[in-house]
Formats: sequence, structure tokens, C-alpha cells
Amino acid sequence: MKTKEQLQEMAQLVRIHEANCQIQYPTPLESNFRLAIMKKLATEYGLKELRAATLDGPTVTPPLRLVRRST
Repeated sequence: MKTKEQLQEMAQLVRIHEANCQIQYPTPLESNFRLAIMKKLATEYGLKELRAATLDGPTVTPPLRLVRRST
């Protein structure tokens, strides 16, 4: 049985991850933080779907941004 503090820590990790997912164009540092949180969540919750998955990092190049063309 997990303690109240452990449950609160896990819930906080989920909130952090949800907030990170709202960032549309993360910087390399933000991408690496997102990966770290995902890895921590997978280990804390023991997610069987992610046991065989590999989460690569750290991110070196930022994701491409779409540029709007004026008409």
C-alpha cells in the first residue's frame, strides 16, 4: 500500500506531464524534461505498455515549426 505522500507525488507527476503536453513547440530542454517525466511515470505506475518501448533522449534539435504564409 502506498502512503499518502507517494500518491500525491504520483498525482503531481501526472499534472506536470499534462502541462508539458500543452506546449506546442517545446525547446530541446522542454522536450528532454517531457521525456524524463514520461520515464518516471512509466516506472512509478509500472505501465506494461511501456516496458518494451524505448524513449530516446536527450533531444538535440528542436521540432520543426510550421510557418504561415501571408496571402
